[in-house]
Amino acid sequence: MVHHLLVFALLFLSFPILGQDERYYRQILNGELPKLSQTIDEGPDEKFNVEGASYFIDLNSDGIEEMIRPLKRDGVDWIEIKDSSQRSLFLGKLLAMGGGSFIYKIKLAHLSPKVRVLIVYLDEGSSSGKKFESTARIFLLSYENNDLSTLSLVQGPHHFHEKQGQREQYWRRDYGVEVRDLNNDGVRDIIVSFDHIQRIMIYKGFGEWSRL
Repeated sequence: MVHHLLVFALLFLSFPILGQDERYYRQILNGELPKLSQTIDEGPDEKFNVEGASYFIDLNSDGIEEMIRPLKRDGVDWIEIKDSSQRSLFLGKLLAMGGGSFIYKIKLAHLSPKVRVLIVYLDEGSSSGKKFESTARIFLLSYENNDLSTLSLVQGPHHFHEKQGQREQYWRRDYGVEVRDLNNDGVRDIIVSFDHIQRIMIYKGFGEWSRL
């Protein structure tokens, strides 16, 4: 009887951290957050994982690759783009909510023949105490006419939210990220959706976005 009580006590005490452990085990096994549903119905897009390492890709179709580098400065995440001569073309700050944040994936998408966007996936880390909470969001780094001097960064919506509160309350939302033309204006939009919830980013030009 005493043995059964001890087993029950151990299970009861470990239950509040199961949600947190599940997420970290998943990251260890997969190397990233859960796979997101990404429905791309037009245009050549590319995806690549970064997780702290520099990545080389031809952003402006001139046959020369640029370097995309995630940075960590005083606990704050930055993204830097350099040309083949190591000249800095862009440096932007990505604010996070908790410890352990990192850029874990970037997607290059064509919004139109003249506009491209780097969709930067940032794990914002987690906070814990009486409750555990973890989020991830996207940032949008757009440029026009293959001119990298027009690079402009804006903060997008959350695409992942996991929360565990008091009294064994736990929930997780894993949003899908899509790139498609919703309003048929010839420019693809960024749609972040979960069930009937939709957050839409519409590109207006010159680095400006509207949010719906």
